[in-house]
Amino acid sequence: MISQRLTGDIMPTGLFRRALIATTAAMPLFAHAAPATDPARTCFADLAVTRNGTLGLARNAELTPDGKAALFLRSGPRDTTLHLYRFDLADHSTHELGGTGDAPEHLSVEEKARRERARQSLSGITAFDITPDGRTAIATRGGQILQIDIASGATKPVPGEWIAPRLSPDGRTLAVVRNDDLYTLDLATSQTRRLTTGGTADMTHGLAEFAAAEELQRPDGTWWSPDGSTLLYEEADSRNVEKHFIANPEHPQTQPVDFRYPRAGTDNARLRLGLVAAQGGTTRWVDWDSNAYPYLDRVVWRKDGGLFVLVANRAENSEKLLSVDPRTGRTATLLTENDTAWLDLTPSEGSGGLSLPYALPDGHFLWAAQRSAHWQLELHKPDGTLERVLTPQTTPFVSLLDVDPARHSAVIGADPSRIDTQLLRLDWQTGQITPLVITPGRHGAHFTKDLDSAFVDSANTADGVRATHIVDATGQTVATLPDVAEPLPFSLHTTFTQAGPLNLDALIVRPQNFRAGHRYPVILSVYAGPGYKQVNHTPASYAEDQCLADHGYIVVSLDGRGTPGRDHDFERATKNNLIDLPLQDQVDGLRALGKRFPEFDMSRVGVYGWSFGGYFTAMATIRRPDVFKAGVAGAPPVDFADYDTAYTERFLGTPQDDPEGYRKSNVLTYADQLARPLLIMHGITDDNVYFENTMKLTQALLKNGKSYDLLLLPGTHMLTDPTLRQRVDQAREAYFAKVLRPAN
Repeated sequence: MISQRLTGDIMPTGLFRRALIATTAAMPLFAHAAPATDPARTCFADLAVTRNGTLGLARNAELTPDGKAALFLRSGPRDTTLHLYRFDLADHSTHELGGTGDAPEHLSVEEKARRERARQSLSGITAFDITPDGRTAIATRGGQILQIDIASGATKPVPGEWIAPRLSPDGRTLAVVRNDDLYTLDLATSQTRRLTTGGTADMTHGLAEFAAAEELQRPDGTWWSPDGSTLLYEEADSRNVEKHFIANPEHPQTQPVDFRYPRAGTDNARLRLGLVAAQGGTTRWVDWDSNAYPYLDRVVWRKDGGLFVLVANRAENSEKLLSVDPRTGRTATLLTENDTAWLDLTPSEGSGGLSLPYALPDGHFLWAAQRSAHWQLELHKPDGTLERVLTPQTTPFVSLLDVDPARHSAVIGADPSRIDTQLLRLDWQTGQITPLVITPGRHGAHFTKDLDSAFVDSANTADGVRATHIVDATGQTVATLPDVAEPLPFSLHTTFTQAGPLNLDALIVRPQNFRAGHRYPVILSVYAGPGYKQVNHTPASYAEDQCLADHGYIVVSLDGRGTPGRDHDFERATKNNLIDLPLQDQVDGLRALGKRFPEFDMSRVGVYGWSFGGYFTAMATIRRPDVFKAGVAGAPPVDFADYDTAYTERFLGTPQDDPEGYRKSNVLTYADQLARPLLIMHGITDDNVYFENTMKLTQALLKNGKSYDLLLLPGTHMLTDPTLRQRVDQAREAYFAKVLRPAN
């Protein structure tokens, strides 16, 4: 997925030496300095060292199986090393487990790539799992696997170098990968058993391939059967996938790193699914037409030992839900979903929801589909036919969070307002829906397996507070996990509204010293692309925009056509053309807000964004100089023929099938029209939006005699160094100040 923002809590490593500025316009980027005592001039530094106030928050919390304690990860308020803690619900005491773990990390190339795909840039204990008896946490720290006693905190390293650990259902064994082959490791004896052979960097066993990890939100490549007797694993053959090479100009003496990167219209990895006994033996291959349906979207074991596999065609407008016989690998189609544009994975992805389908004890299963405007939860018979729809269109389904079959009850996430999430209890026999958590804002619930009496609510609410709560079965908060995050160094001044003829979700951020009757330059903070909703009822998410506003601007965000979270047709309106409708919607929304609010000075409008937002920024600055007087584009995917298959082809098809769609969506098509100041920022070793995109754009601009500015950044599409993050924010604001001249 194209990363939505440069900043946040998911930035990777990058050594800052200096930001190299190459410009044909010679415009100074740090144009106006102000006293360091001015809060508006220091807020970018404060946000950089605290990652917008997110360092020190509790994260990845999980209740122990007995419900008496919660484990969670937390860093300090100004460091990025995660530690593991136990929070006891009886007395609300907190205990660190597993030691400090401040030693330097030594990660393999494979583990670095896995973390990059997961946007994981923090160090220390980055993940953990709790054994079913609740006594031990299996954690990863610095590329090493640890066994941590939950009561005492005592730590025992697991011998060897392994990646992608997956805990067996009984908690006694790990499925792990080394040198691209799959093993099992007995946690009591440290004995290992090799399950596959022949693994190489181009023929991996037990790991998710690039497309799955980057675009399909499927990080797993190994799955245990419920009884622990069998493992299903992915074999990914990437030998025909194009090689891309990334060199680091800071260290020209080192060899370039090569990646298998499937550009649009080129070969993907070829996948097989193998079933192998946990004790070892011959692999039984799952039989499905992987030529017609090459994408593996989801794998779900049934409690009775059966297996669901969801596969999709390359165009991602058809998917099949398969039932697999684990004894033979034979498959049968339970249902087929089709869409004239494309099929999305269920909205639960990325929100902590359970994987669908979810099998019930009587053979029925729960499924979700978007057959009309909104997603709905459905009950299907064992043969796949629809029995009934469980949620109404007025309650758009987001995620399945917990299922209690004995009570015919499920906890779901829903999004009736488009900018808030509600947690609801559903009785699928009666259809009754009972609110659990409806506080305005976004809520991500996580239930421990087989524990229905309480859950974790990761909340980012409309009052500007981020917190992790322990909530009981009635929806009452019984505890809040302690955090050490620093409060934001300013108050938030956000307004949520709707704008334009399509009633687009809109956010307005005004400066701290806002004066009625004064006219302010306007900056559009934009994403505007598939898969990411910019406007949510979560003021704390907009700390960076608030800091920018405090420099004398009004900052605006809008969700136009092509963005998710509204309805089926709204999201799919950009099929075969990723720019024309989004650009029109952003302009219409801005102009509507300008007419409504006299403080908007629509003669001074700038635009900025990162990744797809950077792409949109470049397009907006070039194509609508009547609206936008300057743009700052971060890591823009200039030519989508250079972006990956699973993302790009979903919306544009292949370059071979629709060259016109690619031409219309290509920034280079319009490069000769640039007439406004444009600053381009890009990490020179970016392995998501490759730097070749910016190279092509600058070459086209040079060829056409167009002035531009370029800020080269070390590292990838995510940046961890706080000084660098601060300088990037300052450079953006200074660039706008030069053109838009905000009032002091």
